[in-house]
Amino acid sequence: MPATDLSTAVDAVTVPDPVSEDRLSSLLLDLVTAVGPAHPTDLTRLTELVQLTLDDSLAAAFADPVPADAVAAEAAVAEQIVLLARVWGPFAAWWRSYFADGVDVPLCDLWRLYLPFAQWIVREKRRRRPAGPFMVGFNGSPGAGKTVLTNALAVVLDQLLDPDTEGRAIARSGDDWYLGKADREPLRARGYDPGVAGVSNRSLPGTHDLVWLERDLRQIERSGPDLVIRMGNFDKRADDQRPNAFEIRGKVGVLLFDLWFAGADTRVEPERLPVGLPREVAVELRRWRGIFDRLDALWAFEWPSLEQMRRDREAQERLIEQRSGSRGMTAEQIRAFTSYMVERSWDWQLTSPVPPARAVTFHARRGPDHRVIHVWRGERAS
Repeated sequence: MPATDLSTAVDAVTVPDPVSEDRLSSLLLDLVTAVGPAHPTDLTRLTELVQLTLDDSLAAAFADPVPADAVAAEAAVAEQIVLLARVWGPFAAWWRSYFADGVDVPLCDLWRLYLPFAQWIVREKRRRRPAGPFMVGFNGSPGAGKTVLTNALAVVLDQLLDPDTEGRAIARSGDDWYLGKADREPLRARGYDPGVAGVSNRSLPGTHDLVWLERDLRQIERSGPDLVIRMGNFDKRADDQRPNAFEIRGKVGVLLFDLWFAGADTRVEPERLPVGLPREVAVELRRWRGIFDRLDALWAFEWPSLEQMRRDREAQERLIEQRSGSRGMTAEQIRAFTSYMVERSWDWQLTSPVPPARAVTFHARRGPDHRVIHVWRGERAS
């Protein structure tokens, strides 16, 4: 795939109907603010909510199986209403703390995306990994929204999982296992260098502490009530590991693992590439095979054009600035960083950060406001 055109071939853009969304939002707001059990007060409202849900291609991607008739559809929506009442309070509290600038809590997205996806994960965990952690990978370009998605899902999942028998949900980024600044410095001689002052040389395969990450994943596999895991905890502003590791205590039931090249094809042949950074990346990419093979499911955002990726990264920097109070990268530094990450480091014929279709469980498309507007199943069987 050429570095100048990273967008995938897709069908026509799916845009939510604003009238339907407004009505759905009104119905859901009535439910979460009602006193007493969260059920529609009359059959008409329930019927309308069922129809809006059945017509929603976003939520339908997670239905397994799709309701066979009106009775089954009504039962599924009634169950989701009960779950909505359970998760709304914790989800709204988390959202308001994460977005301190007063971004509205996305009630429709909770109903259409976060809750159905969490229900799918719980069903699959109970079916395929009842005694161990269910691991979901999230692939997408920088600024795609992986971190928000995984952290929101973790909040919802914690309301659906039994903490004693199944464990809790953990959202972690592969970024947290970057090598420290001093340990990455020797990599510059191998081509790991953006070439602009003030721009980190992290991000690519080869800049992570895989020994640490693999050790933590083994501990998660056998986690229990008394286990404490000290995980990577990278500070992007300092461009170094924090002195205090991120601690997880207790049993882990679901691990939501976001990494911008998660699930990339590791069956590569570095010897076919000339000496240089893409060859170094290909060599290091093969070391991720065991981790990617362990993924039980993979979510993949569509990859945008390089210019859109840079705009996404700028928006991400502004969010980090709001949360941390410190200045992020300049536009020039962002341009150098994205060029280093994407244009200079992958061959795009023999290597790519985009996962192959056979590895993807769910594909996702974002709208201009960064909301997920369409999800469809990939080739990977559940």
